[in-house]
Amino acid sequence: MEKGHKKYYEEAIYSITLLNNIINKNVSGQLAQYDLTLGKFNVLMVIKHLGGTQGIKQVSISKYLILTPSNITKLIDKLEKDKLVARFFSAEDRRIKVVRITEKGSKLVDIASAGSTNGFKKMTDKLSNDKLKMLSSSLVEWLDLF
Repeated sequence: MEKGHKKYYEEAIYSITLLNNIINKNVSGQLAQYDLTLGKFNVLMVIKHLGGTQGIKQVSISKYLILTPSNITKLIDKLEKDKLVARFFSAEDRRIKVVRITEKGSKLVDIASAGSTNGFKKMTDKLSNDKLKMLSSSLVEWLDLF
C-alpha cells in the first residue's frame, strides 16, 4: 500500500458511510410524507423505470436492489395492498411473477422523486460547480470499476 494511501482510504470510507447515513435520513424524511419507506420507493423506481409498460420479473427486482427474494415479496405485498403495483404471471412461463406499476404508483413516484431531488439539490448547493463536477466524476469512475 502506498504511503498515505491508508489514511485517504480510511477518510474516504468514513466520509462515504457518513454521507450515506445523512442521505438516507434526509430521503427517508422526504418519503415519509408520502407514506413510503426507502425500500418501497426503491422497488417502485425499479418497476417504473426498468419495467416500463411491460412490467419486470419479480426476481429481477431482487437482483437490481441486492435484496433477498423474500424481502422483495414482502415489499411488493405491501405495495400491491396499497394499489401501487399489480402482480401477474408471465404469459411465457406461469412460474414467473411479473410486477407492473399502476397509474397511482407512477404518479406517487413522480411526486416523491421531485421532493427527494429537491432535498439532494439542497445538500449539494454549498458545493461549487467545479467541486460537484469533480465529485460526480470521481464517483462515476469508481462505480465503473464494479
